[in-house]
Amino acid sequence: MATDPPYVRRSPALVAAAIAAASAAAAASPPAAAQSTGGAQFDAQPRQRLTAPTFAISPAAVAPGARLTVRYRIAGRPRRVRVRIDLLPEDGGRSAATLRLGRRPTNRDLTATWRPTLAAGRYTARLRATAPRRSRTARASRNVDVLATPVATTAGVFPVQGAYSLGGEASEFGAPREGHSHQGQDIVAAAGTPIVAPRAGFVSWRAYQADGAGHYVVLHGDDARDYVFMHMKTGSVAVEKGEGVAPGARLGAVGASGHADGPHLHFEIWPDGWYASKRSKPIDPLPDLLAWAG
Repeated sequence: MATDPPYVRRSPALVAAAIAAASAAAAASPPAAAQSTGGAQFDAQPRQRLTAPTFAISPAAVAPGARLTVRYRIAGRPRRVRVRIDLLPEDGGRSAATLRLGRRPTNRDLTATWRPTLAAGRYTARLRATAPRRSRTARASRNVDVLATPVATTAGVFPVQGAYSLGGEASEFGAPREGHSHQGQDIVAAAGTPIVAPRAGFVSWRAYQADGAGHYVVLHGDDARDYVFMHMKTGSVAVEKGEGVAPGARLGAVGASGHADGPHLHFEIWPDGWYASKRSKPIDPLPDLLAWAG
């Protein structure tokens, strides 16, 4: 039978002694420190933060029942979040109106329209975005003032004397425009249809703007409000600055001067004066127009 050479011959006693020594050394040595692999641990994962870099509501002043346009953008890692907007009374209390937009995508510029039912007063619009998972409960909000003005109850004369149309949503107050929102109501009529003063007052401004309003007139009414008439037909303006007018007096005719797609009257109402101050803003003229139309 073959035997191991002398230099590899093993003694059972020596082998046992070597194993015992190695075990004792391992027990005496401190455990090695845990090494990071560079990966994120699940239980140490931070919450996902959401922000609202864009949140705007226009117009800033509306009549009760008028349409609001909401523009917003939610930034964050979740692909979709639940979005809601509340209108809160200035003097506190519960939300007066809520718009629930459901699950919406993040990191995109989004638009929504809304016709909240509001009493006259000042409100704060608050946006809230919530990630759908419980582990992501970050919220984002911005405040925007919305002033709901009372519906006019004063008598007046409809400003277009002839067949007309109030158009669709694009003709309404607050409709989106490039870089701004529509500040009046468009009244579509045939070119040359008479435009008249809805109330007594005096002409506070008459001018021409080639790339915008065209031929336009501003009437300061006897109710202290300013009425603005734009895109009048070239050569039709029948009043001068400072001239007093009676209800129903002719101011000009429907046209398409300035930047206009076709013959129409762009009509505005400014309760605090036409650009009289930084706080001065137009309101939705539709309630007045409907009342005057009978």
